[in-house]
Amino acid sequence: MAEGEVAAAADAAPNDATPGDAHPDAPARPARAKRRRRPKSVRAEVRGERPRAQATDAFGERLRALEREIDEVLAGIGASADQSLVTAARDAADGVLSFYADLARAFWDGGVAEAFIRIRMIGTADHVDDFGYDVAFAARMAIFLEFLYGRWWRVEMRGVEHVPATGRVMLVANHSGGFLPYDGLMMAHGLRTRRGTSGRVVRPLIEDFVHHLPWVGPALTRMGAVRASAENAERLLQQEHAVAVFPEGAKGVGKYYRDRYRLQRFARGGFVTLALRTGAPVVPVAIIGGEEIHPVIAKWEGLARLLNLPYVPVTPTFPWFGLAGLVPLPTKWRIVFGPPIDLAAEHGAEAAEDDLIVNRLKEQVRERVQRMVVEELRLRDSVFG
Repeated sequence: MAEGEVAAAADAAPNDATPGDAHPDAPARPARAKRRRRPKSVRAEVRGERPRAQATDAFGERLRALEREIDEVLAGIGASADQSLVTAARDAADGVLSFYADLARAFWDGGVAEAFIRIRMIGTADHVDDFGYDVAFAARMAIFLEFLYGRWWRVEMRGVEHVPATGRVMLVANHSGGFLPYDGLMMAHGLRTRRGTSGRVVRPLIEDFVHHLPWVGPALTRMGAVRASAENAERLLQQEHAVAVFPEGAKGVGKYYRDRYRLQRFARGGFVTLALRTGAPVVPVAIIGGEEIHPVIAKWEGLARLLNLPYVPVTPTFPWFGLAGLVPLPTKWRIVFGPPIDLAAEHGAEAAEDDLIVNRLKEQVRERVQRMVVEELRLRDSVFG
C-alpha cells in the first residue's frame, strides 16, 4: 500500500480505535456516524410507556372528568332528592377522588413505598398536639368506645356537675381495668359525650408499661392518653386541660380479686403537689364495675419478667381461652364524681414544699375516694346489673 493510501486510511479510522487496530498492515475500517440517543420521553413512547409527568397529568385529567360526571349525575337527581343527602354524596365523592389523587401523587413521587405510607395514614389528622392526640383517630375509635360505654358495660355517670366545664382540673380515681386502662377511657368518653355542648376532653394518664406496649401504647396516645409523669401532667394543667390521674398506679390494675375496691397506697403525692402548684381543683372519682371485668386470681411471674412487665394476670378466662380470654366481662359500671377540693385555696401554693402537708392531703383524698367507693358498692344490687 502506498504511503498516501496508508495516511488516508489512518484519517478515515474511528477516533475510539484500540491500539491493536492501529497496526499499519490492518485493513482500514469505514467511518461510522455517531448514534444519537433518543430523549427519555421518546424512548418511553417507543416502549409503549408515557413519561411520568404526562401520566400524572392524564390521571389528573381523568379524575377531573370523573368529578364532572358525578356532579352532572347529582345535579340531575337534585330536584327530586333530599338536598342533605345530595350534599353528603357530593362530599363523599370529593373525598374519594381527593384520596385517589393524593395516592397517585405519592406513587409518582416515591413509588410503592410512598403510596403504602399514604394508605397507612388514612383517617389520621394532619396535625397532632404535643402529646400525640389525633382528633381524627379518636373520632373513629369513639364508635368502639360508645359500644363499650352504652351497650357492654351500660355505664351510669353521676355528679358530672362537679366537673368544671372549662379550666384546669384533676380527676383522682380508683384504678381498675385489668389489661388495659378502660377506666380512664370510659371516664373520658362519658364526659365528652354525655354533657352535650359542654362536653370536656379528658386526658387520662397511663402507666409506663402500657405506654410502651406495641400497638396499644401508640393507639392510646392517639386517643388522648398521656404517659404518666409529673412533667406531662403539669404541662397539661398549664394548658387548662382536664387530667385523669390514678395514684394507685400499676398496683391498682394488678390487685387480686380478693382485694378489689380496696384502694392501694397512693404512690408519693405527686398529684397533690401539682394541685397546690397549679391551683387545679381536685375532683374525687369512684369507679364501680371495672375491677370485675378481669378477675385476677393469680399472677404469671416468670412470663412477666420475660416480657419486662409488672405483672401478667391469670384470670378465669386467660390464658385458658387464648385471646378470647382477653374479652372483658360485661359488668355494670358506675362512675361518680364528688365535690371538688381546692387544695391551693385552703393551704396555699407554698404548701407544695412541705412533705408533711403533702402526705396528709394525699391520705385525705385517698380516704375520700375510698368512702365514695364503699357507698356505691352498698347501693348496687349485683355485679352485672
